[in-house]
Amino acid sequence: MALIGTIRKNGWILIVTMTLALGGFILMDIVTNAQRYSAGDVNSMGVVSGQEIKRDEFDNYEKLIYTNTQGNTFQIRQQIWNYFVEKALVEKEAEELGLGVSKEELIDLQFGNNLSPVIAERFKGQDGQPNRATLSSIKAAIDQGQFTDPVNVAYWSVQEKEVKKARLQDKISSMVVKGIYTPTWQAEMTFRENNERIDFNYVRIPFDKIPDSEVKVTDADYEAYLELNPHLYDQEEETRMISYATFDVLPTAADSAATKTAVERMLAGLREAPNDSAYVVSNNGNIDNAFRKKDALPAIIADSMMTLPIGSIVGPYEDQGAWQVAKIMDRKVIPDSVKARHILLREATPANEQRIDSLMALLNAGTVSFDTLAIQNSQDQGSAVKGGDLGYFGEGAMVPEFNAVCFYEAEQGKYYKTATQFGWHLIQVTGKKFIKNETGARVAYLGQRIEPSTETQQTVKDKALAMVQQAKTLADLQDQAGKLNVPVQTSPALKASDFTLGLMGSGEDAREIVRWAFDKSTKVDAVGQEVFSFRDPSGGYFDSKYVVAALKTIIPQGPATVASLKANPAAEQAVKNRKKAALIKEKLKNAKDLNALASQWETQVDTAKAVSILQAYVPNGGSEPAVVGTAFALEQGAVSSPVTGVSGVYILQRTSGKQELNLPPDLTLFRRQVTSSATSSIRMNLLNSWKTQVEMEDNRSRFF
Repeated sequence: MALIGTIRKNGWILIVTMTLALGGFILMDIVTNAQRYSAGDVNSMGVVSGQEIKRDEFDNYEKLIYTNTQGNTFQIRQQIWNYFVEKALVEKEAEELGLGVSKEELIDLQFGNNLSPVIAERFKGQDGQPNRATLSSIKAAIDQGQFTDPVNVAYWSVQEKEVKKARLQDKISSMVVKGIYTPTWQAEMTFRENNERIDFNYVRIPFDKIPDSEVKVTDADYEAYLELNPHLYDQEEETRMISYATFDVLPTAADSAATKTAVERMLAGLREAPNDSAYVVSNNGNIDNAFRKKDALPAIIADSMMTLPIGSIVGPYEDQGAWQVAKIMDRKVIPDSVKARHILLREATPANEQRIDSLMALLNAGTVSFDTLAIQNSQDQGSAVKGGDLGYFGEGAMVPEFNAVCFYEAEQGKYYKTATQFGWHLIQVTGKKFIKNETGARVAYLGQRIEPSTETQQTVKDKALAMVQQAKTLADLQDQAGKLNVPVQTSPALKASDFTLGLMGSGEDAREIVRWAFDKSTKVDAVGQEVFSFRDPSGGYFDSKYVVAALKTIIPQGPATVASLKANPAAEQAVKNRKKAALIKEKLKNAKDLNALASQWETQVDTAKAVSILQAYVPNGGSEPAVVGTAFALEQGAVSSPVTGVSGVYILQRTSGKQELNLPPDLTLFRRQVTSSATSSIRMNLLNSWKTQVEMEDNRSRFF
């Protein structure tokens, strides 16, 4: 008590002490970061060919351009990164070439007849065409000095840079494309490659016919492989691979029973509710406004929906991982098809709704015909010339709102209005066909997904925590996982900024494991001392998986070496396959009888028909360029020596003779084919080619 009294009398001492302690923590963090990065690094997202990509510019671009965009945050940031990298490359190359975009050209690209793809896509209307009205209003506001909203100004400024980048990129690509020339010999070769076909039989002996245990790979084997493939496994940047054990969190029988009880309470509330529609909506249910025929309803309740009295409630029943109840709201016979006409005013604005109301008033007054109004007013040009007539169409042929009016609501001859993604419609149903006379039911659904409880999640997490405590190395992890029958997977080679982890998918949860893998304190063969959680991918508020991870390997940046090949499972397997191929070939000396060979190796004789040198594909083998090339070099009836392919060792026998081809007098078509292929390749790959030729520093992993 004396101590508390002292503190009360001298409270200022406690406040000062806490302030100093807090300040010490902040100062320590500043010092730590200052030691890790220089002052410039704090805002440096990366450097491309000497041009810095700044964090504040990156964030500003994301905020302005992607504010209302749905999608994976990391995928969006990858797109933004690609834009800034490409922009830096294009601007540097354009400056060296003396290329630019004039003010007049920029205006034309934004508002004129030569719209930039950026503008055409971003200001696309419901009909898929650029919305010229919106662009004209923006231009008028800019010209009159009324385009002053700071956000709009910032947005348009960033967008202008996108437009310039796209235009400069197109100019550079066009310059390269103009240099393409197809000589006669190449056109002739293309003709032959397109038209020459051969047939051959073959036996494929897969590499896995030789067990890994029989293959002893030495450093000399890796060195020999590097000589043949000197740059195949070069690393542009360091990559790492993770092995991980996955614990799935699944609902228990108790979780299912608890969910069923909750739905039974909903059912009781639905029975007593004075307004069933409001009750369904307020309890996150769904009223399907469509009248569904029997075969379109959940099979478990389809019969009940068609036979019980309207107003009946069915359930609870289990369907697709949820407990549900269903109420029959209405039933009616649905026409097989209807005939309708409409007047469309594109864009569902209040002004267009008022115009539709005015047109409907004229029709109801009988002062003008529907045909006349449709021809004069409808913006659906395809039907306007026919007085708005759409002819007969089946259920589901139109967008849902339009379909609902025509099939479920409209009385023949009366006028209705509805808004859809295309705008406001004035509709008149002029005919209905009833052939099958099938009944449809309108059903309201209430339910709850069966999800693992907090206790279930904790039980599974405890198993993962126990593995973390017992497994300190990758070998321990594999041993413990084997005892528990828990799968262990290995990720592809990961980069520091990756956000996808193999079959685990992408997002913040996967990104967290990648961050751990690239932390300086994480060592090869070490098991992470935390359990990583993955949230339910379908939007549930629970953990669906727990992951225990180990760092399997680090593949360093730079030219491939024996050590880096050993660390790379793909390269290691390629070297093993080469060794296996040598062992198989040794056993195939003087082999000429394909049937005997197939019997000996417990495989089969396959046939490849009408194979071209361009496609280089063989059945049961896939893409095999070396195999197809060897087949083309054989004489009819000749049997090849063993050929090492992508998926095994092959012995071939050509069964077709040499094909005599007469060159056409005019090779223009094949010149165009070569030129078109080269042009497409340049436009798609020019920037990617540049990226491999410049120095690039990627610091994104510091920030995200």
